[in-house]
Formats: sequence, C-alpha cells, structure tokens
Amino acid sequence: MQRRLVGLGRVLAGVAVALCAVVLALGLLRGQPLELMVVTAISLVVAAVPESLPAVVTLSLALGARRMAARHAIIRRLPAVETLGSVTVIATDKTGTLTQGRMVAQRLWTPSGEATLTGSGYAPHGDIVGHGRPLTEDSDHELAELLRAAVLCNDATLRPPGEDDPEWGALGDPTEAALLVAGAKLGLDRSVLEQAMPRVAELPFDSGRKRMTTVHRLPGGRFQVLCKGAPEVLLRRPLLRDDADTIAAATGRADELARDGYRVLALAAADRVALPAGADELEVDLSLLGLVAILDPPREAAAATVAACQQAGITPVLITGDHPSTARATAVRLGIISPSDEVVVGQQLRDGAIPAVTDGRVFARTTPAARPDPVGQPHDPRPWRASPSAPSPPSRTSCAARHGRPPRACSAAACGRAFCGSLVSSQPSRLGSACGRRPLGVRGRAWCSSPSAWPS
Repeated sequence: MQRRLVGLGRVLAGVAVALCAVVLALGLLRGQPLELMVVTAISLVVAAVPESLPAVVTLSLALGARRMAARHAIIRRLPAVETLGSVTVIATDKTGTLTQGRMVAQRLWTPSGEATLTGSGYAPHGDIVGHGRPLTEDSDHELAELLRAAVLCNDATLRPPGEDDPEWGALGDPTEAALLVAGAKLGLDRSVLEQAMPRVAELPFDSGRKRMTTVHRLPGGRFQVLCKGAPEVLLRRPLLRDDADTIAAATGRADELARDGYRVLALAAADRVALPAGADELEVDLSLLGLVAILDPPREAAAATVAACQQAGITPVLITGDHPSTARATAVRLGIISPSDEVVVGQQLRDGAIPAVTDGRVFARTTPAARPDPVGQPHDPRPWRASPSAPSPPSRTSCAARHGRPPRACSAAACGRAFCGSLVSSQPSRLGSACGRRPLGVRGRAWCSSPSAWPS
C-alpha cells in the first residue's frame, strides 16, 4: 500500500506539472501578462497536491482497526490492517490450535494384549478396562510396567483443582500429563515411585531424536533405563532387543492407531548392573513395554473456520511434528485435505525431495526450526495453489509481478502470507490472551491463537 501511494503521488505530481505548463503556455499565447500566468501556474500546482490523501488513508485504516477491535482484534500498527486483508495462506500448528490441547490417553497396547481407558480431561478418575473387566496393578503386570515407565520417564505435573480453577490442570507438556493421568487410573502414585526409584540421569526429549530417556536407581543397587519416544524411532534395532515379530506387531499397531488420529508413544526399558557411561550405552538392547495412544480432540469451531477460510480464498496449511498418519487423520477430519492427498514429511523437506513445496497442505514430523520453511521459500516464487477439494480462490498474481520486484526481494509479508499459532509462540494460549484470541498484527504479519481467530 505504501509503495502504491508513492507511485500515485508521483503520477499526480507529473500530471499537475504538465497541466500547469500547458495553462502557462496557453495564457502567454493569448497575451496574458507573464507574472499573472506564473502565479496562476504555481497556484494550480499547489492546489493539485492531495494534502488530504494521508489523512484519508489513515482514517480508512483506523476504521478498519476499529472494526477489528469490535471483534476483539488488537492492531498495533495501522498498516497491519491492509496486510490482514491480503492474507492468502494460514500456516497452523495442530496441537492447541486446531485441537483442544487437552491430551487424554485412551488406548494401551502391550505384547500380550490391549486395554482402554475411561474418563476425560486431566482428572485422575476412571478405569483401565481389559478383557471386559477393570484392571489393577496386580492383575496385569505388563500393563503396570508400561504405565510405571510412563510415570517415571516424565517431567509434567498434575495440578489439583483450586479456587481459581475448579478443574484438574497440567503443568508441563500435555502429552506427559496424559501419561500421568493414565498411571493414576491404575493406582500408581508418582511420589511413591520416585522415592523407591529415584532418577539419577536423563537424556531430555529432543525434536531431532524424538525420544526421552531416564535412568533410575533400583532398591538393590542396580539401575533401570526407561525410554519413551516416537514409534518409528524407538521400534527398531539396536535400540530394542525384541524379536522381529514383536517389533513388527508393535509397528503395525502403532500405524493403525495413528491412522485413527491418535498420537502414539512407544516405551521400552532395560536393567543395568552399573550406571551407563554414555548415551550409546543407555539407548541399546531395551525391552519393549508397549504403546500408549493419546487423543487430542479437535476444537468445535475448527472445521467451520477452515471452511470459511477456504471460501474466502485463504489456504490453510497444517504444519506439525506429529506422525504423518495422525496429521492426515486430523486434516481430513477438518477438511484441510481430501483422503487422497499426500502428506509431506519433514525429512523430505530437508532432503529437497519435494519439487513444489506449495503443492503440500499437510507437513508432518517437522522440527520447530524447519516449520517456517513451507511458507517462506526464497527459491520458489510460485504462489500457493488451492487444494482441489477447496473452493476456487480469487485470482492473484505472483509476488514478483504484483510488486514489480525480483522474486528474492519479496518477503512473506509482502506476499500477504500469515503465520499462526505455535509457528511463533510455543504457548499459543499466552499469545491468545495477549491478542484477545484474535489476530495480532505485528510488523506486517498476522499471528493468531485459535481457529476462531482467523480472518473471515
């Protein structure tokens, strides 16, 4: 907009000077005094200057900001109103943005059987049902070992109800909080477990390794290594010493749960005589304990908001660190892609195996550092294309053609693209409280905390 105003000013100045020169020449040809015609020409030039144009533009932007403020959107800089109006792509995280961010463990799998969990939220109330009857710590030892590892290899904390919040809450990662709730439903007390098996070493979770490992001292002086992580990382040799049939069965069941929309974690353990010296000795020859399937239900308004964005010509793009099957299930359920569309994996982005990044609508197993890559591609000036299943958006020219600049000089903001949710903040809820759960314009980009905040 600012560049267009500069161009408009130059055109108006050139036209005004040319017309004033014509008036001066015509007056002199008709015999008018030179001084009179010079004063007249200068007066016409001064009168042609659009002095009120900046005020009119500012007033227009202010009215737009007022309309957005009425919808609980706070604009810090007025030009952000124009940027929001030209948004063509919304790149969003899944957890906490499209979904409720309240993880609930619902399925458990061990090599000897499966179980389901009842209850909702972070309240440690409910049962674990297997073979048609409630299970306890004494009735199923394999299940108890699985949940004991999930509780010990954990950094989250459950917050009991208080005066400010009458419901159970979680401090830390929601996925780990769901594991604590599952352990409590079996009757496992974390404080008792930590007192009997204190943690003496750990390898924290890393988005590159996709797993977390802790070491605990056993009462007899030995040590136990506990590891939890993504199934595609953990269910392989040499991390596991299980036979090929067990690993294949666990891999197949993990894929089935992921296709149903669950976030799946695998857990393994091993006893050691002495404290391992390094990571290479920690994460090797482990025994598979089982799988935990965690569900994060979509927000009620997510599907309707995605459809409204598509009708407005805005392309929603899902970028998440979850398993490709989990990301696909959520995206299909919300209408971002059709069941036949492909899901791009983060490794394909890193290897440059995707010929046209703008063809993707769902990007799975992406690291935080690589999440902006699908949106801002300096080497790919082609605009994002609407999904075949989405309504046809209004016709738009490419960034370079629209602004008359080289493709590499066109930033994401200049192309009218927006970043959303955890692409900017790892805690979208805090960002939402800062912007009133509506888009927050900052330096020409738009950030929002929930689908209900997307521009419509």
